[in-house]
Amino acid sequence: MKLNKPRKKLNTKMYSYIFMPVIILTSSVLLYNCEENEDDFEINHGVDYSDLENWVSIPTVTESVDVFYVYPTVSSNTSGAMDITDAGERDLAIGIFKAQASVYESNANVFAPYYRQMSTKVDMSGGGLATDTKEFKQAAVDVQDAFDYYIKNFNNNRPFIIAGHSQGTMALIELVKKRFGDNAELRNRLVAAYLIGYTVTDADLSRAGLTAAQNATDIGVVVTYNTQSITSTGGPMLMDGANCINPLNWRTDNVYAESSENLGAVFFNDETGEFIREVEHYCGAKINAEKGALTTTIPEGENLKIGPYNEGVYHRFDYAMWYRNLEKNVGDRITAYYGNE
Repeated sequence: MKLNKPRKKLNTKMYSYIFMPVIILTSSVLLYNCEENEDDFEINHGVDYSDLENWVSIPTVTESVDVFYVYPTVSSNTSGAMDITDAGERDLAIGIFKAQASVYESNANVFAPYYRQMSTKVDMSGGGLATDTKEFKQAAVDVQDAFDYYIKNFNNNRPFIIAGHSQGTMALIELVKKRFGDNAELRNRLVAAYLIGYTVTDADLSRAGLTAAQNATDIGVVVTYNTQSITSTGGPMLMDGANCINPLNWRTDNVYAESSENLGAVFFNDETGEFIREVEHYCGAKINAEKGALTTTIPEGENLKIGPYNEGVYHRFDYAMWYRNLEKNVGDRITAYYGNE
């Protein structure tokens, strides 16, 4: 498909990255509950998504279903927002694309924009909600603009999946609330939304006209969970009212899925973006219904680097631990979508 302003072909080579999970603030309650009132925010539609350079990935279309993927927090720009023209920051986004979006590539065409995300250096000295900062609001607007451009110029009426992690999921929550709630045509073409690594509430779903996934093959639904140890007190991504599904048995109750149901955890090097190892039957999983958390016990002797989180918050491994099950599920939901046509 020809772009309005083609400059040059994207370089899709995967570069090194340093994975930086979503920003930690002083309290989990500071991270959510975005208000619709944007009177104090001057919207800047400053990213030209007709320019190839503003996309991490514009694939050759070979599959019948697309994925619109939004990467998590990778930027530590001191301005408080990612500079999407900076080569180093772009490399970080490309790296995490390799680690996460590869889950979808065997079944779908994966499109992914650069966006001016809120960096880990955002100024929160005045308190308040991260989603009320101008940096996050701008990030969410960029994602909405990119999605609008993707639907109009790239999608060609194909069914699609939306997917993200951490801040990417935060931005996608705003997207589905603003674009899907009053648009039945979009909802009907949605295979599923993999909104992983952040709290998705019933109120969010209601606003978007969507429901939470209940099994492995329901379609037009939201797949969401936050991974932590059984003993963890949780991190700032997990808040009251979080929906959760178990990616091993695709249940929403507290039935334990044995590690034998784990088709393979796939780990990448956070600094290089390169594959490290794949471990079949890595760990099991069970939902803690009271917390809305996906809980697990990792193998004895494992020393996972969880970053600046409380004990047992496996946020950065939300994709890695369940990688092959997620990959299979994408294919299963696509099959189910076409079976329901």
